[in-house]
Amino acid sequence: MSNEHAWLSHLTNAVPKSAFGKRLSMYTIALEAWRRGIKVKFYRLEDPENKLRIRYSLSYRGKEYNFESSRGDLLTDQAYDICEDKDLTKQYLSKSDIPVPEGKRFMEDSSDEEIVDCAHKLGYPLVLKPVSENAGKGVMANIQGEDDLREALVHVRRELKYTDVLIEKRVPGEDFRLFVLDGLVGAVQRIPANIVGDGEHTVQELIDIKNSERKKNPHQSSRLIIIDKEVQHLIRLGGYTLNSVPKHGEQIYLREKASLSTGGEPIDVTGEISNEIKETAIQSVKAIPGLAECGVDIISDQSNKAGVVIEMNTRPGLGPHLFPVKGQARDIPKAFVDHYFPETMHVERTNLYFDFDNVIEPLKSRSMQQIELMSPPIGKLYAKRYIVSGDVQGVGYRKWIRKQALQHHLHGYTQNKKSGDVVVVVAGSNQDDVSVFKTLCYQGPDHAEVAKVKEKDYEKPVKMGFDIQKESKEKSLDKLKAKLQKEKADKEKMDQKITQLEHENNLAQQKLENVQQQKEQIEQIYTVLKNSRSWRYTQPLRNIGNITKRS
Repeated sequence: MSNEHAWLSHLTNAVPKSAFGKRLSMYTIALEAWRRGIKVKFYRLEDPENKLRIRYSLSYRGKEYNFESSRGDLLTDQAYDICEDKDLTKQYLSKSDIPVPEGKRFMEDSSDEEIVDCAHKLGYPLVLKPVSENAGKGVMANIQGEDDLREALVHVRRELKYTDVLIEKRVPGEDFRLFVLDGLVGAVQRIPANIVGDGEHTVQELIDIKNSERKKNPHQSSRLIIIDKEVQHLIRLGGYTLNSVPKHGEQIYLREKASLSTGGEPIDVTGEISNEIKETAIQSVKAIPGLAECGVDIISDQSNKAGVVIEMNTRPGLGPHLFPVKGQARDIPKAFVDHYFPETMHVERTNLYFDFDNVIEPLKSRSMQQIELMSPPIGKLYAKRYIVSGDVQGVGYRKWIRKQALQHHLHGYTQNKKSGDVVVVVAGSNQDDVSVFKTLCYQGPDHAEVAKVKEKDYEKPVKMGFDIQKESKEKSLDKLKAKLQKEKADKEKMDQKITQLEHENNLAQQKLENVQQQKEQIEQIYTVLKNSRSWRYTQPLRNIGNITKRS
């Protein structure tokens, strides 16, 4: 995976694991609002199937909006209903001369034969997809012929139970997601799941390495590359197996579709995408009445700069724009809060973040119906990182530091280091309180003996409150796993070296045996020759020759 990205500094270390994946949009929008002093409340909806449905509201000076993920109240029910129906969406777009794929809708009572007949008229390749699903669910792309189509119909209509479907001409080109909110806010190109060879690791190992990187990405952590039939088929199609070692720089695509949920990768292209595609996305949103914010999916190639709109999303995930694998991250949460609360646009947001785990757990356990966050101090935050050396572990130093920080209304954490030092990070609105805290670090509890305190400015976000941090089990396991993988790699290299030496030794032994066999053959020939009559008869001549040589 490429690391050529520039993520937003105010989100660095500010997204807890509980906000990774599907809750990322909810958390980042709520965080942006909370940092501006907007009241944030999380609540759960009762669900007849006992599913956890968490929603949140933002309120400021008597104005309140409710949100479901990235969908807010300013997006009307009419717009939502239109975009949920892919066929109806196409009708609205077509009326506004927005290019859409050629195709036809088939209801539940339509037979497979009707769909096959339509497919023959449209011509292959084709795409089959449910009328009212998103995130690529049930979409069968690049159907090449009737056999493929019949197999896809069984899978989508019988196995997945999506009986109401669309059949469309497949539009070749690059896959883009554009986020429109008061104009274009961000654009990413989506590429299918893939690996790039390094000349050392096998296909299986490259997939494992990429998945390890994806786990660190708040958007991709739950969207790993699963080695299923499609992945295995494409690996074989490229002439590889899971044990093959691709050459350095050799790219292998593992999926046909560029779906991010199945391992695809977002690359930010906001500053590179053509004006024609931007305008197509903006006009598409305007074509749907009551549509305030939307993720517009467009397929475009070099010969068609305007592109073709294939889908409109009323709850678009912000993750691809916030955490692309390459390019500049786009601050979509800021655009959201600006749109809903324009009066807070110039509020200087704090660099604190709230404890999302303490919000989610009571809602998940059903012990609480709703939770309203305590407002943070607004404005510039000053922070320091102190490294305390001496006899400071096992003497109650961290508990004492926590007590002092809370008494001085400071936020941050303290943590033991393997070296025996203690890390102390403190942050607050009052610069003097933060700077003076160094004196307290020197003081410590009665049994501590502080030898030295190193000071450094701290620029990363800080969680509200003050924690005594321990190394997480996951982090410890990751370190252990990395150590084991390194040991495994070292052992494999040693085994390869031993195998090579054994091979070289076998070759040398074989050469020695060949020489010995040649020697034995020569000796046998010499013995036979020496005992022959001709050898005895020519003995006088050899004697004369020897005398002549000596003289």
